[in-house]
Amino acid sequence: MRFNTFGNINNPTLIMLSGSFAPGKSMENIYGKLKNEFYIIVPDYTGHYEGSGTFTTRRQEAEYIKEYIIKNKINNIKLIYGQSMGTEIGMELLCQLLKSNIKVEKAFFDGAPFIKLSFLYKKFMYFKFKTMINLFRNKSIDEVMNWKFLKKFAGDKVEQLRPMIESVIQCSPYLTNKTIKNEVECCYTFDFPPMTDEMQKNILFFYGEDEKAYKTCIKGVKKAYPQSEIIVKKGQGHLTYACEFTDEYINKIKDFI
Repeated sequence: MRFNTFGNINNPTLIMLSGSFAPGKSMENIYGKLKNEFYIIVPDYTGHYEGSGTFTTRRQEAEYIKEYIIKNKINNIKLIYGQSMGTEIGMELLCQLLKSNIKVEKAFFDGAPFIKLSFLYKKFMYFKFKTMINLFRNKSIDEVMNWKFLKKFAGDKVEQLRPMIESVIQCSPYLTNKTIKNEVECCYTFDFPPMTDEMQKNILFFYGEDEKAYKTCIKGVKKAYPQSEIIVKKGQGHLTYACEFTDEYINKIKDFI
């Protein structure tokens, strides 16, 4: 894992975690507008860049981040922010940091796919994602933007997701089959670690009403973390609000902090 940092180290610290198959750069539209007020740590997961090997597990990737925090003597985290798979790594990181007596004030999780799926379903998702990543390799962003399956994924919001999709294309040459398999396991084997009521009150879950993660996971989230805050945006899909209404989205993050 490698770590990208932005802003003044004397400012409050934010950790920002990207989704499946995406480098930290996929969130540049967000951290680029926060770096003047915060010190931002943006990891690139193992297996997502040249020479980095294979993505491991949710727990191990979180462990790498925790070790970095301890090594750099950071004792207080203002916010853990995660997108998609990054929310699951973020929840694991939150648990590990709290156990290590490192204060975490808030967590903001967008599009959290908090669910456990069967072996056969995970096998299907692995095939689906492997096919997608193989198609992305050696393609230009303009070629990919015209693909029909993207419209099924994002509806009429495809153009807003262009920077995020481009970052996945750039990352695709380094994503081995083992990495893809491990990320599927990370996404769809979530175990809802317990949180105190007080910590739950400092966690915000953000969803688009039309995204599959909301429809399949919201009941589990409400049951496991009943004290948490939940925001659901009508007419939005997976991560689309952050891309379409970036300034408003950033203000929501700031207001929550």
